[in-house]
Amino acid sequence: MATMQTSQPASSAIVLKKLTFSQEIAAKLFAGSIAGVTGVSLCYPLDFAKTRLQKPMPGEPKYGGMFEVLSVTRAKHGMGGWYKGLPSNLTGIIPEKGLKLAVNDIVRDALRDSQGKVHLRGEVVAAVSAAVAQVLVTTPMEIVKIRCQLSGSKMWPIIRQLGLRGMYKGYVSTLTRDVWFNLLFFPLQSKLKAAAVTPQTPEAYRFFYSFACGIFAGMVAASLSTPMDVVKTRLQAGDAGNMVSVASGIVSTQGPSALFLGWQPRVCAIAPLFGIAICVFDLQKRYLVQQGYDVPM
Repeated sequence: MATMQTSQPASSAIVLKKLTFSQEIAAKLFAGSIAGVTGVSLCYPLDFAKTRLQKPMPGEPKYGGMFEVLSVTRAKHGMGGWYKGLPSNLTGIIPEKGLKLAVNDIVRDALRDSQGKVHLRGEVVAAVSAAVAQVLVTTPMEIVKIRCQLSGSKMWPIIRQLGLRGMYKGYVSTLTRDVWFNLLFFPLQSKLKAAAVTPQTPEAYRFFYSFACGIFAGMVAASLSTPMDVVKTRLQAGDAGNMVSVASGIVSTQGPSALFLGWQPRVCAIAPLFGIAICVFDLQKRYLVQQGYDVPM
């Protein structure tokens, strides 16, 4: 007599793995650092030109634009002159960009509603949190970079000259600039990406769309935060006073348009940097999903 056999389920439900908090922090810091180093290495000459436009050195002629800055510098110092201050920037950009992008992403994920959406209030909280976290690294990194770019000195002599307290000169102006930048960039980039990259978007186009959204949001945020960047540069280059007095002095002596000095190289440097950053984060998230981890996209 044949015996009845009980059939077993052909497959069981897939259980997604969860990243531990330390794994999540490490993954985001790694992605942010890779994006920051890549972007800075590619776009640094534009940042150099921006600084020289915003704070001309005594005795220098008034530059007509970023191409004139780069041309004059190359004639005097060769192409290596474009990279004054790069070591300090690379040293700081690893924790700085890692913190900025990681904190924003972590806070956004924590504030998702039951449908997985992040509302505008959550976007604002995440953006401000990222600025507060990153400025601890951004301020010393930028003052050393700016002093190197203007004087041609090496990183360590400037650090010794400034001391710990001096490296945080311009802290308030740096925080103000970065809060404003983040409030513009992160919500705009998120909304653009949500509209452009949908479940129906072909896989081949997703990378390009993410890159384009990051670039456009970076252009808007970089251009509209330039006045705060000009004031920050003047303070960290050694101008006396505070944000209000420096801004008033610029307007009274050079006119309101001077608050936008260097906006072209600033936009050209920052937009691709953040486009790269968003793409690196997206690639990392897709890899983790392929490895079976539960990661919000």
